[in-house]
Amino acid sequence: MPNNAVAIFRDHLAARGHALTETEWDSIRHRLTAVSAERGAILLETARVTKHLFFVSDGVAASIQTTPDGDEQIARFFERGQLCSNLTSAWHQHVSSDALIAMSAFEGVRIPFSMFRNDFLSEAPLSQYWREMVLETLVFDKDLICAKTIRDVETRYRFLIEKYDQVVPLVPDKYIARFLGITPQGLSRFKKNLRTN
Repeated sequence: MPNNAVAIFRDHLAARGHALTETEWDSIRHRLTAVSAERGAILLETARVTKHLFFVSDGVAASIQTTPDGDEQIARFFERGQLCSNLTSAWHQHVSSDALIAMSAFEGVRIPFSMFRNDFLSEAPLSQYWREMVLETLVFDKDLICAKTIRDVETRYRFLIEKYDQVVPLVPDKYIARFLGITPQGLSRFKKNLRTN
């Protein structure tokens, strides 16, 4: 139930040490929108200026870029407890170069980027939370870049298993293969080899 997503977001804040008073919560609650989407739904479109970010309360989303030759590349996945958006597009108010797609049934909280930006740059109740989440994303993305630049499929697959709890169980193999940079048939052979070794 998507309305539960907002309650999950509030619980997430409290669990990370950022519990809000009722007054603080009331001041932001009306700006948060619970959302749900089916697998394959577009959460943020390409070639548009990004105006929101999402807190993922359940499911998996992915940032997908389309190359000039029409090939779709998965830059990264986002799962429960993470924030996702196209931060470059939102911050600079440029059109987005990637789309955010639901990789499974998805529930989350849509947060206006203007709220995030204003809080991030001020001493609002959520400012420290936003900064911590952005720093965690930067650290995660550094590890992700290292994993994706290694040509060894097993290392990249191990990264998925170790760093993401939900991606392999919830995301169809064709998207896992795209993330790994191999064909779905190559992924099938790889998984078969893993089982026999």
